[in-house]
Amino acid sequence: MKYIWENPKIIKENKEDGHDLALCYDKADSAAKREASPYKLSLNGTWKFFWYKGIGSLPEKFRSPDYDDSSWEDITVPGVWQLQKDYTKPWYYANSFPNCICVEKSKIPSIDIKGQEVAMHRTTFTVPEDWNGREIFLHFGACKAGLSVYVNGEYVGYSQGSMTPHEFDVTKFLRSGKNTLAAEVYRYTDGTYLEDQDMWFLSGIYREVYLYSEPKTCLRDFYIKTELINNYTDADLTVNMLIKDYSEGAKHVQVEATLLDVSGPVNIGTTDIVTIAGENKLVFKKRIERPLLWSSENPNLYTLLFKLTCDGVVSYKAVRIGFKQVEIVGEKILINGKPLLIRGVNRHDFDPDFGWAVPDHRYIEDLNIMKRNNINSIRTSHYPNDPRFYELCDEYGFYVMDECDLETHGVRRKNVPGDNPMWTQAVVDRMERMVLRDRNRACVFMWSLGNEAGDGSNFLRMKEAALRLDNTRQFHYEGDFDFTKSDVISRMYPTEDQVEKLGNKEALTITLFDNIANSLAADSKPIPKELYTKPVVFCEYAHAMENSLGNFQAYMDAFEKYDNLCGGYIWDFVDQAIHKKGENGEDMWLYGTDYNEKKTWIEPPYNTCAIVGSNTFFNANGIIAADRKVHPSIHEVRKVYCEIQIKAVDLEKGIFLLKNKQMFSDLSKFDIAYVITEDGKAIARGTLPREAYEDLAPLSEKEITLAYLSDEVPAGEVIITFSYLRREACRFAEAGYEQGWDQFIIKPADKKEETVYEGKVDIKGTNDNFTVTGDGFAYTFVGGQLTSMVKDGKEYLKGSLKPNYYRALTDNDIDYLNFVPPLIPVHPLYHWRRATNMLKTKATLIHRYSHSAYIEVAVSVMGMKGVKMTYTVYPDGKIDVTHEGTPLVVEMVRFGSVLTMAREFDNVKWYGKGPHENYIDRQTGARIAIHEMTVTDMEHHYMRPQENGHRIDVRMMEVKNKQGEGLRFTQLGEKPFAINCHHYTVNELDDATHIHSLQHKDFTTVCIDLMQRGVGGDMPGAACLREPNIMHAGTKYSYGFTIEVI
Repeated sequence: MKYIWENPKIIKENKEDGHDLALCYDKADSAAKREASPYKLSLNGTWKFFWYKGIGSLPEKFRSPDYDDSSWEDITVPGVWQLQKDYTKPWYYANSFPNCICVEKSKIPSIDIKGQEVAMHRTTFTVPEDWNGREIFLHFGACKAGLSVYVNGEYVGYSQGSMTPHEFDVTKFLRSGKNTLAAEVYRYTDGTYLEDQDMWFLSGIYREVYLYSEPKTCLRDFYIKTELINNYTDADLTVNMLIKDYSEGAKHVQVEATLLDVSGPVNIGTTDIVTIAGENKLVFKKRIERPLLWSSENPNLYTLLFKLTCDGVVSYKAVRIGFKQVEIVGEKILINGKPLLIRGVNRHDFDPDFGWAVPDHRYIEDLNIMKRNNINSIRTSHYPNDPRFYELCDEYGFYVMDECDLETHGVRRKNVPGDNPMWTQAVVDRMERMVLRDRNRACVFMWSLGNEAGDGSNFLRMKEAALRLDNTRQFHYEGDFDFTKSDVISRMYPTEDQVEKLGNKEALTITLFDNIANSLAADSKPIPKELYTKPVVFCEYAHAMENSLGNFQAYMDAFEKYDNLCGGYIWDFVDQAIHKKGENGEDMWLYGTDYNEKKTWIEPPYNTCAIVGSNTFFNANGIIAADRKVHPSIHEVRKVYCEIQIKAVDLEKGIFLLKNKQMFSDLSKFDIAYVITEDGKAIARGTLPREAYEDLAPLSEKEITLAYLSDEVPAGEVIITFSYLRREACRFAEAGYEQGWDQFIIKPADKKEETVYEGKVDIKGTNDNFTVTGDGFAYTFVGGQLTSMVKDGKEYLKGSLKPNYYRALTDNDIDYLNFVPPLIPVHPLYHWRRATNMLKTKATLIHRYSHSAYIEVAVSVMGMKGVKMTYTVYPDGKIDVTHEGTPLVVEMVRFGSVLTMAREFDNVKWYGKGPHENYIDRQTGARIAIHEMTVTDMEHHYMRPQENGHRIDVRMMEVKNKQGEGLRFTQLGEKPFAINCHHYTVNELDDATHIHSLQHKDFTTVCIDLMQRGVGGDMPGAACLREPNIMHAGTKYSYGFTIEVI
């Protein structure tokens, strides 16, 4: 006989239906202002806690109010117990299950009871006296994965379906005075098979717990519809109400609904009814003329106030609504009649310290960051979020794709849920509860049936059930292989060629590899040409796994090129690293393999797509870190997603094209400033006259002209940068905040005349060890490497200048071996670490000319040919360095040079792209300017230490101490160089497994590169580099730079 928690036939007992969560008030004003309700009693706080593993260890009579729980531990509710107690661990699985979950098709669902965890939670409460005669409900905002509830020792009910509320009518179980609540929480249930999302397996009561009460005759639920008419200027408002009579009926009730407007209240309807026992349904309809519409740009909200009078008792409820309309017309998603381009992110509802018990301030942080970086849409991957999130999205203005708590990643090819009637009740219930809770939210523009759960008729049942509850929104589902459930063509991680085919409406076929991947984890579906009748949405794209998000600009180029491509959702917004304090108080950011269930990868059971127990680094895919510090990739997002853009038409004449990509707003909220620089130094500043642009209509463009060059053209590189600045402070940004920018090189620097040197240099020593001297300097070469630079008695080198062909591999560099972590050490790219460590240098030519010394160095590198470096030393101490070579077999990750300076040289100034980290395929968001920061500030911390801090297109760099002494590196020839500076070596970075184990040393590593390969990011954990960002074998690489002491 199955336990209740592994019986799919029982998903609930005595559980209330889903509904809008509006609370009851005695006063209209309090309801309208959403003040604290007198009919809500929070049960959040410290509860008593008893945990056990397996079955049979349950304390006797633990549900009884007389049970002595003084020996139990304390736990904070809301919270997850894995982050509060050390004896139970979180597990991270991206596409499989914990060991106790059986995945053998014939045995599903089956849970090994030896691995089950059960946690008893107990607390007490007293019901307010003025609640007498009311109906009283117990509300758990969320609980994973199963919940049995007892009040005063009596069984109340059972519930599963983790991410929507668990509610019970507890009226008959309550007593005056102290009441005892016991909640028995199961870590795993049969519902766990439906909750195999790419996130931590945590458990507990992690959203708000409270009691609330209603009059015996109450407004139990309501559903608001707004239909825009007359060219989207007016609205037909429909208000559906459910009056519940918990008595014997025959109650005389008056119901009134009023729309609160700044110009005065508008009566939507008033009626009197005589109730029957149970449910009574009412509908009000009203035409509203010229309401302010809700959109991401202008999130106008109205309050709809309900008044219910029964037996002389008056009660109020209120809800905020937005007038908007979502349609799909042809291949476009329309919001209020305008085509929507989704500039979106996927977001997990996660906090590094509290897991799914997300504090209020995190929501504010997240939404502020999104707005500041031009994100307009959020997919609630992959479950309904906390209600607070939607309230804020209503206010801030985000288009929310609300996703059902359904993912069966590890068993989706085993008819879970598929067409299996065993799962129909459960998946339909999950969908209905999300819709019933969230259908009145202005921010929700589309429902999603789930994620990576296979296909089958159960998804059609879900859609049909949802449509019965809400017919104002469309549906998304990426796993819809026969195109009968989803109203959009959803695609996940399309490659470069697939994007073009989708845009050109060409047939997409699947390969043998796709079929193999589909049998394991993927959902690559073929798309016949004739089925291109819907908008195309990338539900996940631009996989931001730590140092990633390459090629991002290319996606936006495709969205704007092809009318049927309606944008997509970056995977994803925030890292899911767990934060702990170490023994010495250091911050530790932990990931999957820090909590393995298995000691070795050969220990059964074997997980689909991940040999090791937990999925390594896949919990870090955010454009911000778990603590909400932004990753450098977010600057790419801000630039690419910006809805204001200037393009050059004729730079010589100063003609530009200004584009307003906003859907509903002109540019009156912005000032457009510009600065013109010569070699990074400002030579002119200004602001465009407002009358030239501020009335530019939404989704339109116009030419503007700026006369910026005088008759005397500067000799240096001339650049103009436009900035789009907010005129006034708003909720998420201060006045003057730069919402976006564009930059153009007006003219390159004039070619400089060659310097004519006077003076002499001397060379003393042998070919293996010699010193070049000149005006106050002595430079020593040993074994073909520059090992010492002394000028005016000061040494500037701590380690030699030598070739460098390796970078600490990023997660994307590791590529397919991310899925088989034990094999990571044999990755082919580690060749370049061995090759760099083992290279040999030898000076093969040393010659003193009349005004310089020339040294040619042969470099022997495993896997390369024709490698050499040259040094030309001039009388004033400058050194021209060149470096060339050709890889033979393995693609390169880096071609450059590295030297070491003392730790005192900690300040870096450069003229090139910055100020943040950038790479050849992630540079749109970096501007050319003079930047300055410390070596430590140039570093960026990813959860797992890896290549970081790179800057490209550098013309000049200075590495100095506090006295201004140091080395200057300048571009030699036509090619700019790239830089990294760290207080550790590349190998030390590569060896570190966690940031807290990466120690800063007493030296400064300075890397001067021709280039690194791109970071990629088209696919999960795989670089998928595009041209020209691949460093091909067989290609000759060469560059040069000048070093001088300053």
